[in-house]
Amino acid sequence: MEIAKLPITGSYRTSVSEYLRHAPALNRGTKFSNGFGALAALLAILSLPYLVPVALELTLAVALVSGYYCVPFTWLTLRSNKAFVEQQIAVTADEGGLHFTHVVSQIDVPWEEITRLRESRDCFFVTARYPRAYILPKRAFDSTQLEAFRDLAESKDKLRRG
Repeated sequence: MEIAKLPITGSYRTSVSEYLRHAPALNRGTKFSNGFGALAALLAILSLPYLVPVALELTLAVALVSGYYCVPFTWLTLRSNKAFVEQQIAVTADEGGLHFTHVVSQIDVPWEEITRLRESRDCFFVTARYPRAYILPKRAFDSTQLEAFRDLAESKDKLRRG
């Protein structure tokens, strides 16, 4: 597999609503959400035949496993930082990892720290160690850069689809 000329660069701007729409997918399938979702489901089973506790615990289990438990917390955080969240972000991908440059910060995420990189219809979900998660919209790259990013991520054995 031949990787295009590095570094791969792009930029994007996100909105609060876009973050909220993608927040559950960032948290879905994590050890936290799966572990505590399974625990809540087990508590629901142990609470039988009492319907109210079973309903509450099953609701909690579904919220945890689906990732939707985080939406209120995400909304509260983003609401107070709207101007900061909606600033332009430059992203660079190279052999070392991903580099996000924002107006007030720069974040370097080495490939070794990336535990999951999932591709969806319109973005990539990047999960790194000690819970750090990033939404990387595909619109950040032109078509050539997008294909080069996929090739680079696959060469690092990080890319998963779906």
